[in-house]
Amino acid sequence: MVFRKATKVDVEHIATLHSVSWQQNYRDSFSDHFLDYQAFDNRLIEWKNRFENPSDNQFVVIAEEDDEFLGFMCAYFNHDAQYGTLLDNLHISLHTQGKGVGTKLMAALAEEILTRNSENGFYLWVLDTNAAAISYYEKIGGVAMETVESNDIGDKTFLKIRYYWQNASAFLENVKAKKS
Repeated sequence: MVFRKATKVDVEHIATLHSVSWQQNYRDSFSDHFLDYQAFDNRLIEWKNRFENPSDNQFVVIAEEDDEFLGFMCAYFNHDAQYGTLLDNLHISLHTQGKGVGTKLMAALAEEILTRNSENGFYLWVLDTNAAAISYYEKIGGVAMETVESNDIGDKTFLKIRYYWQNASAFLENVKAKKS
């Protein structure tokens, strides 16, 4: 398995996996029409923009194996004064889930946080309807901090939960201990 920084040649793979992940996990949060007919174009526009106009704190890593696109994550360092780095996206192909790809991508983020900031926390938002992701984040030490109503994506208002890891070192120690 190879992990590498994403480039603009990866945009279509990222947008495809991102929209498919939404289709698989967010049927209760977005309309079928949005998921089936608009999600891919929505994500493709977003990812083209992210690579054509990247912010200075943007960090995108993909996971591949034998030329197969397995997953990706996108983070923004020092995004929040209280919570630190925002893990904005973490999506793993359905047939790859449960094989540690998501944890390895998050570990790559934690290592990069330590390289850049030392002992900085990170967080993500997950929709309240994504029970599998919520279970996973809790299993790897994420703490639910708050639930808020939002309508910043899709076509309906939904609830999202902020999960927080207080510092990258503790996260890395936790995931390494779970492997043992």
